[in-house]
Amino acid sequence: MVDTSPRAVALDPQWLPHTYGPDGAQLTSVFVPRDKQQALMFLGDDHYKGEYAKVTHPAADIAAEAAAATAAPLHFIFHTAFCCSTLMVKALDVPGRSLGLKEPDVLINLANRIARSDDAANRQRLQLVLRLLSRPFEPAETVIVKPTNFANRLILPALEALPGSRAVLLHSDLATLLRSMVKRGMWGRIWGRQLFRSAGAWSALDFGYDAGELFELTDLQVAGLAWLMQIHHFGEAARRLGRDRVTIVDSADFTADPASTLRDVAAFFGLGLGDTEIKAIAHGPVFSRHSKYSQVDYSVDAREAEHEAAVAAHGEEIDMVVKWVEAVAAHCRVPLSPSVPVRA
Repeated sequence: MVDTSPRAVALDPQWLPHTYGPDGAQLTSVFVPRDKQQALMFLGDDHYKGEYAKVTHPAADIAAEAAAATAAPLHFIFHTAFCCSTLMVKALDVPGRSLGLKEPDVLINLANRIARSDDAANRQRLQLVLRLLSRPFEPAETVIVKPTNFANRLILPALEALPGSRAVLLHSDLATLLRSMVKRGMWGRIWGRQLFRSAGAWSALDFGYDAGELFELTDLQVAGLAWLMQIHHFGEAARRLGRDRVTIVDSADFTADPASTLRDVAAFFGLGLGDTEIKAIAHGPVFSRHSKYSQVDYSVDAREAEHEAAVAAHGEEIDMVVKWVEAVAAHCRVPLSPSVPVRA
């Protein structure tokens, strides 16, 4: 029998924070053993499928008990989507060293709350969730959280709440994102519009288009603007936080040389992984299976073949949108690749 008391929910890392209720006073948690956390594609309802126990308590009751929980270093992989972020967090999930959490639903819940109102109450809700996510299964473990990119609003609030935490900001170029989007057909195009609506609710980047002008844009143009908002946000976050707190990774570098990228990220997060361990990961099963569908064989070559098929079908449209977004970026003075400034 699983203990569902507030104390057990606060202390046991198998109890993941899942969602706040409408008024933010109640916190629902879901019981997911570590092996299931690793096996599930993402830590959300679409993947739980009603198979894992849930319990709801007043958030204040959980907060009162959470102070006694073991806390590990907590770091993040924020990303712009379709840039191998799931692969990266799975590669860095090394029992005894690091625990990787893939897109807990609670973070999109919090991002939406903070987008609506960045107030003290929502910051406290975030603080409690971060405290709960930082519980390791083993004493020496570091916890690495990969939120959905729809939760990128949390970059600054999360790192401001945790001065010892660091974040990888992982991105691709626009053409890569668009290729990944179009190969998903209608649902990929809907996703691009959803991303624009989400990021546009809080982005500091104003393109100056009115509602009618936005309506006339194609799906790929809208997705391109959403991508540019994310790139702008990464650049602003890097400027605010500096290279001690964030590092920027291009997914092209990661796929070209996984071992080198993993070595740098592991060192940035202080995971203590040696070259032998890094090489074993880079040449191991994580890189030979699909990052989201573990039963499917996959490789960098297979990913490239999929992209080539997307280009064959949609290359002209993608090229036109990339050039158009480049012009928009130049007009808005937004670099097409974020960077971490060197502070004097």
